[in-house]
Amino acid sequence: MEKVNYYDLIDIEKKIQNPFSRETSFAKIKKEYGEGFTIFYDMGNGIALFVRKITPNKDLLLYEKSQVPGACLIFNLGSNINFAYKDEKEHILRKNHFFLELASNEFYCEIPLKKNQAFISIFIGTKSDLFLKIAYKIENIKKYMELAFKQSYYVLGNLQIDALQSELSNDFKDENYFEDSLKSIYLESKITNLLHHTIEKISKSLNDKSSISLKKDRISSLERAKEIIMKDYNSKLSIKNIAYKSAINECYLKKDFKEYYGMTILQMIQERRLEVAKRLLKENFSVKEVALKVGYNNTSYFSKLFFNHFLITPNNYRKELNNY
Repeated sequence: MEKVNYYDLIDIEKKIQNPFSRETSFAKIKKEYGEGFTIFYDMGNGIALFVRKITPNKDLLLYEKSQVPGACLIFNLGSNINFAYKDEKEHILRKNHFFLELASNEFYCEIPLKKNQAFISIFIGTKSDLFLKIAYKIENIKKYMELAFKQSYYVLGNLQIDALQSELSNDFKDENYFEDSLKSIYLESKITNLLHHTIEKISKSLNDKSSISLKKDRISSLERAKEIIMKDYNSKLSIKNIAYKSAINECYLKKDFKEYYGMTILQMIQERRLEVAKRLLKENFSVKEVALKVGYNNTSYFSKLFFNHFLITPNNYRKELNNY
């Protein structure tokens, strides 16, 4: 898989300088990499919009660096996106979902792009000082930003895009809107509305999660359930069995686990297994051996899950490792 920097992927075709330090850049994807376009709109006040629609003509590993600390709301309008960071942890942003990505001045991220699979996303970037002021409703936001500076990034959210977010972002996909000064002002109102609404949504989600954590016995059981999954991921785990070992009612476990961790128990088991599988593939185990080690007796089923999660088959992933 060819590794390419974002700025090597594009050709900037036009820049428009607008009043009060506003700037718009239009770029096309280089033909050697595929087709599509990107738009960068700097509002001149510490907030910027990025629109990307990329359909590669081959498998690519896109990487980006940034020395500007800040926050980025990322809305995924295409297929699942796999973000891999400096600490080798990966975050899957599912289709029609969004998350908040906090970045330090040493930010680095890799995103695999699959041949002929559209990568469609909208980013709203905000400089860190400004974001800390406007995101005060997000409980512990300063602490999360401090963690981002320690490990180069921090991710919050991964929530479903709602009807209002979809409506507000719809016009961002039209290049013509950004070339008209009057329309661009209209778009700015949509950007700020989307930013405000999304911060409120993340804040509510985290506050709802915090309301669970006030019940100490319940949160203790949820954390115990996660520990069991992290440790015994390769065994035949059932919700009934996890609930028994965690000393919690099965119905409460299913409901509270999703609220607290943002995913179901089965989703966490699968993600844990696949993360371990990816590490094991680096140790020269065969695909069949890896499947068995992480709890899958059916290699074909394991390969399907691996591909859906990482957008690459385990066999091709091993081949790529051998090529480096």
